[in-house]
Amino acid sequence: MKKIIMFDLDGTLINSVGGIANSVNVTRQQYGFAPLPEDVITSFTGDGAKKLLERSCADVVLPCPIEEAVKKMTENYAADPLHNTFLYPGVLEGLKELSKAGFLLAVVSNKPQVVGEKILTGLGVMPLLCDNIGGGHFPLKPAPDAFLYLLEKYSIAKENALIAGDNHTDINAANAAGVSSIFCQYGFGFLDNAVPTWSVKNFAELVQIAIKAVK
Repeated sequence: MKKIIMFDLDGTLINSVGGIANSVNVTRQQYGFAPLPEDVITSFTGDGAKKLLERSCADVVLPCPIEEAVKKMTENYAADPLHNTFLYPGVLEGLKELSKAGFLLAVVSNKPQVVGEKILTGLGVMPLLCDNIGGGHFPLKPAPDAFLYLLEKYSIAKENALIAGDNHTDINAANAAGVSSIFCQYGFGFLDNAVPTWSVKNFAELVQIAIKAVK
């Protein structure tokens, strides 16, 4: 029997608050604007690069179309993708345990693809994954399209799949896809009104729930 866990990236596998904030502030400074506090920028995450920069530049007037500024921000991020970015405790060991238990492992993120690939490679996670889908290939979460694509690609029944993430976009996508979900309380997203199947306080707890949930 095939089974899969599809993970969000930021706030689920990695703590990337510092890297995200740095990419935004480097971009703001290139346009002549003062940097924003890290916690403010963090509150703007979860809906992709364009929304992140729109929210982070709501106090200024950009001298170019938002799409051009987003491209610049993505280039800045890709140039320094591991800036203050690290795996949450137990993630690497947990992913290896899940793989050993027979799970396929995939990442579905709203983060630009090129940045996600560099981070996953730099942190030693990429070899464990069967797939990594970043923003731009499918409608962004909470749309379920990327998850449904993976289920079809690997011929996996919905009852043998799990979606894990730290934001309402992940949980709402899971519900829309008809797949059980794990909400990661330790991340920097928020649940809003989304209803997950399980909630966990750390990655080790996530691993144990997954192994028990899908035999």
